[in-house]
Amino acid sequence: MSRLGYFAFAFAYACVHAEQRPPVILISVDTLRADHLSCYQTSRTATPHIDSLAKGGTLFSQVNTLVPLTLPSHVALLTSMYPFANGVEDNGVPFGPGETLATVLKNAGYRTAAFVGGFVLDRRFGLSRGFDTYDSPFDLHRQAVRDTGDLKRPGAQVAAAAMRWLDQNGNSPFFLFLHLYDLHTPYDLPPNPRLRRGETGYSAELAYVDRVVGDFLAYLERRGLLNRSLIVFTSDHGEGLGDHGETTHGYFVYQSTLHVPLIIHWPKGWKHAEDRVDEPASLLDVAPTILDSVGLPRISKMQGRSLIAGTATGIYSESVYARDHFGCATLRAVRAGRYKYIDAPTPELYDLSSDPRELRNLYTADQPRAMAVRQRLMALLASAPAVKPATPPPDAVSALQSLGYLSGSTAERGLASHIDPKDRISDFETYGQALALASAGRLSESNTLLLKLA
Repeated sequence: MSRLGYFAFAFAYACVHAEQRPPVILISVDTLRADHLSCYQTSRTATPHIDSLAKGGTLFSQVNTLVPLTLPSHVALLTSMYPFANGVEDNGVPFGPGETLATVLKNAGYRTAAFVGGFVLDRRFGLSRGFDTYDSPFDLHRQAVRDTGDLKRPGAQVAAAAMRWLDQNGNSPFFLFLHLYDLHTPYDLPPNPRLRRGETGYSAELAYVDRVVGDFLAYLERRGLLNRSLIVFTSDHGEGLGDHGETTHGYFVYQSTLHVPLIIHWPKGWKHAEDRVDEPASLLDVAPTILDSVGLPRISKMQGRSLIAGTATGIYSESVYARDHFGCATLRAVRAGRYKYIDAPTPELYDLSSDPRELRNLYTADQPRAMAVRQRLMALLASAPAVKPATPPPDAVSALQSLGYLSGSTAERGLASHIDPKDRISDFETYGQALALASAGRLSESNTLLLKLA
C-alpha cells in the first residue's frame, strides 16, 4: 500500500470510530519561514514549543502557499480555492460571497471563533463569515495617529483573548482560528529581558512567538483539550530576508516566501502512518484535510485535495503585487514533483531537490521539461474562471497604504506587461525602505527615497 494510501486508511478508521467529532484548532503564524523552525532545519535556534506539535503528529515538509501575502493566502487557506477563482489576489481586496471552512464547521454544530493579530485580516475583509466570534479589535480612528506597528497586536494578547473564549466554550465542539502577526514587520518587540534572550529582529520575534505558542499549548493541556483536539499549525507565507534581493515578501514567488510549515497534531489515540511526509502539498489542501479528518464532506467548490487521500498533480502559486504596484508582469509558478517552473518574461525552472534555494535556473538547459511543467500551469489556469475582485472598504484604504499594501499602481490593472519583476526589485526594496522611514517619523528621508521612484 502506498504511503498516502495507508495514511488514508489509518485516518478513515480513526474517524469512523470516533464517538464525537474533535475540536479543531487552526494556528497561523504570519510570515513564518518553514526553514527557520528547528523541526524543519536542525541547525536553527530551537523552537521547542512549535516543534512539540510534531510529536504525535505529522510534519509536512514540502508545503507551499498560494500567494505570499496575508489576506489572499488566508482566503485560499479557508476556502480551498485558487486566488484567481475566489477573487482575492492582493491585500485589501475583500472576500466576496462564498463558503469557508468556518461556515461548514458552524453548520455542522461547531462553535466558531477567530482571534487575529493583524489589521490586514480585519473583519471588514470578509473572512469573519461563519465565525460566531471574530476578534479583530482595530480602531482605525485611533490608529490614524499612531505608528503603523499599532495595526497589529502582540501574540500574547491574541492568545489571551482566545483562552478567555475557550474558558466559556471549550466544553462544546469548537473551531478556533488563532492568527499571530508578530513576525510581520515592523519588528517592534519591546526590549524587555522577559521577552528577549539576546535575539534581535526576525529571530527575536520568532522566539517570542514560540513562547506564546508554548503558553497556549500549556493552557490547552490544563483544560484537557490538547490531546483531544485536531491542531493544525501553519503559516500564510515566509519572508525573503534578503534571498533573491527581497527583504520582505509579496513581490517574488521563490521558496523563501512560499515554503511554509504545516504540522498536524492528531487527537490522542488516532492512528497515523507517518511522522513526516515529504511529498509536495499546498495550503489549498488544509481545509479539505480538516473536513476529511472530522468526517464532514468538503464543499463542492473546494479545489484542494485532502492530504489524507490524494496525490498532488501540481502546486500553484502567484503574485500580482509587482503587476499592480510596479507595472511589471504577473508571476505564476507551479511545482510538479521536484521541479518548479516560474512563468515570467524571463522564465525560470528549478530542481528543488538539488537546488532548494533556487540559485540555478535550468530553463535554457532543459526547455522541454520546463514546457511540460508550464503546460500543467496553463491547464490549471484554464480549469477555473477568474473572478473580478471586489472594491476595498473605503475606511481601510489609508491604513493599508500605511502598511504598503495599497500604494497605487504604476500600470492599469489587468493590462499585460512584459517587464520582468526581477528587473525592478530595487524599486520594491527602495519603496519598502521609504515606508519604514515614514512609519518611524523620518518623513524627509522617506520622501527623498520616494522621489527616486517618481
